[in-house]
Amino acid sequence: MPCVYTAPQGLCDGTAPLSRNEHYLPRALGNFRDNEPLVDRICENCQRRFAQLEDVFAHNSSEAFFREMVGRVGRKNHRNKNIFYEPTMGIPPLAVLGRHPGHEFEILWEPVGQTGFRPMSQLVFIGRDGRSQALPFRRGVTNADKIRRALAVHRVEPAQIVAVPNSDEEAEEMQALTDELLPGGRQTEMAPLVDGAQIDGQMNAPLSAQYLRAVAKIAFHYFLNYFPQFSGLEGEFDNIKRFIYTGQSEGQVVLAEHQPFILELQAGGQLKRWGHFLSAEITERSIEARVQFFAGPPVQPFVWRILIGRNPARIIYNEAIGYAFLYFEDVGGDFHGERVPLRETRRVLIPRRQPILKVYRSR
Repeated sequence: MPCVYTAPQGLCDGTAPLSRNEHYLPRALGNFRDNEPLVDRICENCQRRFAQLEDVFAHNSSEAFFREMVGRVGRKNHRNKNIFYEPTMGIPPLAVLGRHPGHEFEILWEPVGQTGFRPMSQLVFIGRDGRSQALPFRRGVTNADKIRRALAVHRVEPAQIVAVPNSDEEAEEMQALTDELLPGGRQTEMAPLVDGAQIDGQMNAPLSAQYLRAVAKIAFHYFLNYFPQFSGLEGEFDNIKRFIYTGQSEGQVVLAEHQPFILELQAGGQLKRWGHFLSAEITERSIEARVQFFAGPPVQPFVWRILIGRNPARIIYNEAIGYAFLYFEDVGGDFHGERVPLRETRRVLIPRRQPILKVYRSR
């Protein structure tokens, strides 16, 4: 069987061997006991292509932030990327913004452990109109030209620069930059937090096209793995494959829903463990998937609904397969968690012209 992306024409050329270990759930989210990879359906060239989408998913999204909260669950031999300082595929890094106690402008913060935050190394540019822009600082990387381009994008003309170094070496480089950017100006250093403080902040994570394509890829490959009666070459799947491969599609493929499909979360409860929830369902009309990442004790994120395509086999309907990927309390071992089946409990009707959803209870 050829790679599923050889159809429609213009995507995969079919020259590379098929991969025997394609992770429909990105390996960056962890290694789950009893999980099953997708075998001999995606070629190695396509797998490498989709790895770029997964890079954005793992390092420049709300999921990237929660990876930091749960713990490092990626591959041990991969470089640990600092998602708060380093961009991904040209997309600016994640930003957690909050006012520093005693000041009126916002600065950037980075997590320390699962509960604390500290000011990042940064330069804060304050305009005469009071508008401000904080930019992360990286020794040997941040320079005056990059700063000028960033300030132009945000339309900030600085009248004051606040330097927030985390080392003497950073303070020295920041001094040289501020002298170049604001000659003759007076540099202000942020007073350190001595005993800690309570701050109100928000995380800004871009919802990029690459991220949505990665979500569609996860859902489609999950479907291929658990519904082997479909080859993936059926014409009904052309639209989602074009979207994953090129970002082009007819209509919206990935939609956000605010109603969880896990019974505990629907009832307003909280899960005892962090985890990801994936399901795919076939009705007589369509095939759809729902995925929810990093649901856990303090968080009830929205659900992504993915329109995989029309059902090419009309006799197959109301078949659903769902799994939970739950983290262990200690994610330091060879397995970071386990895959367990979701138990269907009841059906819930949603608005007319939508397929019937199944509601699951996590184990």
